[in-house]
Amino acid sequence: MKRRVSRAALPVVCALALVGTPVLTSATTATASNRVPKPESVIGWAPCTDYKLATYEQIADYYRKLDKASDRMKLVEIGKTSEGRPQLMAIVSSEKNLKDANLKRYRETSVRLSQGDSLSESEARTLAKGGKAIAWVDFGIHSTEVAGHQTAPQFAYDLMTSETSEAREIRDNLITLLVPNVNPDGGTKVAEWYRQNLGGPYQDAGYPELYQKYAGHDNNRDWYMFNLQETQNVGRQLFHEWIPQVMHNVHQSAVFPARISIPPYEDPLNPNIHPQVVRGVNIVGDAMGQRLEREGKGGALARQSYDIWWNGGARTAPYYHNQIGILTETAHASATPRVYDPATFPKTFADGTSTSEPSVFYPSPWKGGEWHLSQSCDYIKTASWAMLRVASDDREALLYGSAQMAREGGRNGAGTTYVIPADQADFPTATKLVDKLRWNNIRVERAVKPFTVGDRRYPAGSYLVREAQPYRAAVLDLLNPQVYPDRRLYPGGPLEPPYDITGYTLSFQMGVTVNKLDQAVRAETVAVDWPTVPTGAVAGAPKYAYALDPRVNDSSAAVNALLAAGDKVFHSSAEVTTRTGKLPAGTFLVTPRPGTDARVTRLATQFGLSIAAVDAKPAKVTELVAPRIGLYDGFNNYDEGWTRLILDQFGFQYEKLTNASVRAGDLRAKFDTIVLPDATYNSMRNGRAAGSLPPQYTGGMTDAGVANLKAFVEAGGTVVTLNKAAQLPIKAFGVPVKDVTEGVPETTYNIPGSVLNLNLDASDPVAAGFGPNASAFVANGPAFEVDEGAEGVTVAATWPKTKLLKSGFLLGEDVIGGKAAVVTAKVGDGQVVMIGFKPQHRAQSHGTYRLLFNAMYLGGQR
Repeated sequence: MKRRVSRAALPVVCALALVGTPVLTSATTATASNRVPKPESVIGWAPCTDYKLATYEQIADYYRKLDKASDRMKLVEIGKTSEGRPQLMAIVSSEKNLKDANLKRYRETSVRLSQGDSLSESEARTLAKGGKAIAWVDFGIHSTEVAGHQTAPQFAYDLMTSETSEAREIRDNLITLLVPNVNPDGGTKVAEWYRQNLGGPYQDAGYPELYQKYAGHDNNRDWYMFNLQETQNVGRQLFHEWIPQVMHNVHQSAVFPARISIPPYEDPLNPNIHPQVVRGVNIVGDAMGQRLEREGKGGALARQSYDIWWNGGARTAPYYHNQIGILTETAHASATPRVYDPATFPKTFADGTSTSEPSVFYPSPWKGGEWHLSQSCDYIKTASWAMLRVASDDREALLYGSAQMAREGGRNGAGTTYVIPADQADFPTATKLVDKLRWNNIRVERAVKPFTVGDRRYPAGSYLVREAQPYRAAVLDLLNPQVYPDRRLYPGGPLEPPYDITGYTLSFQMGVTVNKLDQAVRAETVAVDWPTVPTGAVAGAPKYAYALDPRVNDSSAAVNALLAAGDKVFHSSAEVTTRTGKLPAGTFLVTPRPGTDARVTRLATQFGLSIAAVDAKPAKVTELVAPRIGLYDGFNNYDEGWTRLILDQFGFQYEKLTNASVRAGDLRAKFDTIVLPDATYNSMRNGRAAGSLPPQYTGGMTDAGVANLKAFVEAGGTVVTLNKAAQLPIKAFGVPVKDVTEGVPETTYNIPGSVLNLNLDASDPVAAGFGPNASAFVANGPAFEVDEGAEGVTVAATWPKTKLLKSGFLLGEDVIGGKAAVVTAKVGDGQVVMIGFKPQHRAQSHGTYRLLFNAMYLGGQR
């Protein structure tokens, strides 16, 4: 089998102790502060100066000069960004620690201890005593939170050149990894936008588009999926190459009017996270608060807003790898100074704590006044130094603690094995799940021979995940349901709303069968580095057509490639008999022509598809042409970006459809299918307020554009709405459907992000290829009720009346239970498909992708 040609399978090009590609060789002479350039000598101004923002290129250039000037830094390239920029990481420590042999030993020590479930007590003690703790500070994951990446130059300079006893001890005891920008593309875009508008009416308007190619500000939600190139670059260092014991993920959206939000965080606590991690987070947070107070930096707030539940954020994913992850949110995300009037402050925070009177977790309330970017940067530096000080003082214990947690993971999970069967219908997607597990450095094995557990025989090629492993917390969290507590301020009182997503079980979201077995399974296996595509096969030359299984996501990728090559593709609306068995309605049929045989064989190998021969034409087939797809982009919509990523991955051709294009009309001449990503009706119709941004970014599709969309459907087009975008056809197209959740308060209906059970009707073309049940990720989406006696409406999916919740939290089962989840309504000669959730949620919910694919294909049926 060929290795999967994907991001996951790309080799890590490493020349420096397997940590990255050296950018420049560090000087071999000792550092002297007068030989190391100050940031202003390279960038042109002191970092964090008002009205000044350095681009990523300027900051990267400064880091290269630091590297060249000092033997206290080694600079490595950890990969390319989504737009092709080199992403850099600096390794800062003492001259002695950074000698190649020593650095390699310390890196290997950190990895061995973190994965040390088989280490003896004495081995772990010896390694910890002789090791150096690994600390991590990253800047600029959210590019509009400018203080982070603007702090990066000065922080590196100070850490390298300071000769205080504290700084020397930190360099001696730690290997500090500095990532000057987690999102370099956005760092440059935001800086250039600010400069372009400086002094004008839009100086502080904010960057108007997605600053990361696909995710924009949502790039902090990819840390167990690794869909984005930048996440992979950083994740490889965090979870594979270095595995730091502590990390600081810098943000800049403090809970107002606090000047910085720090740990300890709020409850609830995810029970899978090791207590040592939680205690460590609290210790570092307390150290940050104390240091800020000693330096006269008041306004530090803890125990507000941010919790320790959800996996998938840059600071939360490390918890499930036994790492102390720290999120700080500093105030004032702008290079423009501002005066804050305390008379305008809210009286209390969300939990009722006063914003003006001292309290346990806000002992020095900020009193308002003038605030500058430099102050935000100073708070970030102080918090980062505090973390480094804790790590330095506790070096040996942190290292040993990582081995303790690894051993506990290996011991506590010894009686459980998860098996991913190779005989499930969409095994190619199952291998993608394995790919995600490996990105998380979860150990996976592949069976080389069939094996039997009880009365179930598993074929060779099945994957096994043993719960007994160092990162048992990650295994538990990704492959088991979350049970989020129903939190009330007092018994019978109002709901305390969750901070973020509550249920995200990865196997459920991806639609992959994973059997949890309460035993240590015996099987002949090999360890998996990165999973390979299943062996593809084409079962003979057909008399009529090749059949592609509609239950397999990657069948759509193959179909799109065949359509692009000019092959004839048909859809069957009934069961299809092939030489190897029967396939369900929705099967793709490809009739041969010159070159088709070779293309089908190549695609079967590329995607791991089992393609069968069909000798007789089924009774009910419809020709499928590649639909001309318009993807609506109302500017800076994360859901549009994630949708675009999936369309790119699966080879759908599309055109971005702007508000101006919708207003211009004549849509039917250009498109067969228009997709409206998750957005409210008002946001699509009205857009951004006039004067808030340059005119090309303001105003929505307007009433005229809404009318043009309706005319598009009436003329035979297909509109597909995702989640709340269903509001548009319900309010403006006159479809005989209502949203039963409209106007229902969150005290009655609240799904903050959970996985629900879903019933499907595979006879509906939108649900073609599905079984009777699936899992759907839902975040306060609509649920539909069809008007009594309505014609031209079909229901492809319905919420069960009871037992809706599969993972996470749900309030309002009685509101949506038994209601429609996916509805198709005829409008004139066309149709609207309303999917009441995001079937492509953050490129995570592979298990419901085909609802979107099937809906888009409706526009291409002839």
